[in-house]
Amino acid sequence: MEFRASTGDFGEGLVVVKDGSVSGDDTHYLYQMEIPRESGDFESRFTVRKYREGNVSVVRIYNDTLLAKGCVNYQDGTLKLRGAVENSPQLTIKLRGHKIQPAV
Repeated sequence: MEFRASTGDFGEGLVVVKDGSVSGDDTHYLYQMEIPRESGDFESRFTVRKYREGNVSVVRIYNDTLLAKGCVNYQDGTLKLRGAVENSPQLTIKLRGHKIQPAV
C-alpha cells in the first residue's frame, strides 16, 4: 500500500486482504478494516493503532479511525481508499495498493 495524507506526509506498508478483512502494518502502525468479499465500492472504518515508538502517523494522530470510502477489485488485484480522520475531517488520506501474491 502507498498512502499520502493531506498533511503532505506519505509512506507505504503491507496489507493482507482475505475473507472480507484487511490487516496490515508498517514499522510503527497496525491497520485493520472490513471490506466486501466481492469486487465493488464500499464504506468502512479504517483503524490505525501505534504499536512501536518512533514515527508519527502521516495524519499526525497516534491512534485514529478513518471514515473511508473505497473500491476493491479482486479480478485485477487492486484496492483504493480515501478517508478522513473521525473527529478531525480536515485530516485526510488516500491509499492505493495492488496484489503481490495470493493470501494463504
